[in-house]
Amino acid sequence: MDAPADMAELTGALLARGDAYLALPAYGADGARGDRTALARLLLANARLKLVFAGLSFTPPAFLDLLAGEERPAIRQRIVRNPATSGETLLRLARHMEGAPMRAAVAGHVHTPETVLAGLAADADSTVRAALLRNPATPASALHAVLDGATGVERAGLARHPRADGDLLRALLAGGEAAVRAEVVAHPHCPLTRVADACVDSDAAIRRRAAANPALPPTLRQALLRDPDPAVRAEALRRLAERHDVTLADDGDVRVRRAQARHEALPQDLAEALSRDGDVWVRTWLAGNPGLPAAVIRGLCQDAHPGVRHAAGRNLHCPADALARLARDADDWVRAAVACRADLPSDALRRLEGEGTVDVASAVARNPMAREEVLRRLAVHSEADVRRAVALNPEAPASALRLLLDDAYGLNRAFAVRHPNLPFADAWRCADDGEPQVRFAVGKRAVFSCAAASRAARTPEPFQQP
Repeated sequence: MDAPADMAELTGALLARGDAYLALPAYGADGARGDRTALARLLLANARLKLVFAGLSFTPPAFLDLLAGEERPAIRQRIVRNPATSGETLLRLARHMEGAPMRAAVAGHVHTPETVLAGLAADADSTVRAALLRNPATPASALHAVLDGATGVERAGLARHPRADGDLLRALLAGGEAAVRAEVVAHPHCPLTRVADACVDSDAAIRRRAAANPALPPTLRQALLRDPDPAVRAEALRRLAERHDVTLADDGDVRVRRAQARHEALPQDLAEALSRDGDVWVRTWLAGNPGLPAAVIRGLCQDAHPGVRHAAGRNLHCPADALARLARDADDWVRAAVACRADLPSDALRRLEGEGTVDVASAVARNPMAREEVLRRLAVHSEADVRRAVALNPEAPASALRLLLDDAYGLNRAFAVRHPNLPFADAWRCADDGEPQVRFAVGKRAVFSCAAASRAARTPEPFQQP
């Protein structure tokens, strides 16, 4: 059967084939509204598939809303745990929350409306309150309601919540628990005066948590960089990966040097010193630092440890001559680090295109600059991972993708079907594939292509003057 040309043809073809996985992406899609009832009958015909679709994260939210009308508790429980479920559907299900597990699932869903979350704040079940504290969408009003009668663990969870406001954090500090205070002073909404006090606290654990506060002013952070406790200095540095308002100096503690190695504003003399550090992780973190001078990166490309050379080869600012040198490295993993780079010099890439090692072949297969004939060869490689890398290459040509439509692994076929460079007519060939994930991928690709064609047909031609 020829590929459908628009949404009207597609929905007719889906109903004629009667395959639920193929038809699922079309439910609720633009242009398929008139056929929603017929599609619903097809998708709801199998009791087992209703349970399966309720739990799949790629199920369309419109179909999840339809499934929410089912009476089976198992289906409803899967829907409320599905990350794709909409707020409107969750609001409907919140009126029929059977038991604490159902209420906890609703309380933990990021799409649950704030009014429902606020109502759950007074729930007597600890698992429901714990779900509220894990949910980043829980509003501050609900957090204040949880505070009344909260356990020590819940108070610490309140102090960590991203929507905790200044008033709530002050109330938590008034409790006096050390563990809660440590969480409060690390919160970006903590009153600055309390954070400043924490920076000079006698307890190093409190100072370390204050150093972790992303809103810590530069003056306080600079002071913590001179803290006598190396763990505090390291924490202060870890939060400065992209800041340029501090002064860095040599440090005798390896934890601090590892944090320094990631700082993009490293002075050149310190960068050179760290490139000779005896700790391999200092050099590895440094090798991936995009703020390094080219001379330091070149030196790290010749490090004795392959992990350091690999990190240097992944550095976005690695010079072209260094990349070419790494392409000849004796270690497969190092060569693979540069084989996938689009900025690898062409002669170096041509050399790697002929390699047989799996790591390098997989990296070449992902390289958008790899030649078409090479990608066609790799599309029939003996290793499934190499063939999959071709399907994931954003510039993979249709000639290579067509070869993957007959791949032995369903996942590879599904990735090939989804690729925008594969003509839709070729993808439609897999509409009868034996793997459900492939048929679903075909259905999704079909909805995208046919909906675009239908929109184009509805768009009037621009008026032209005679």
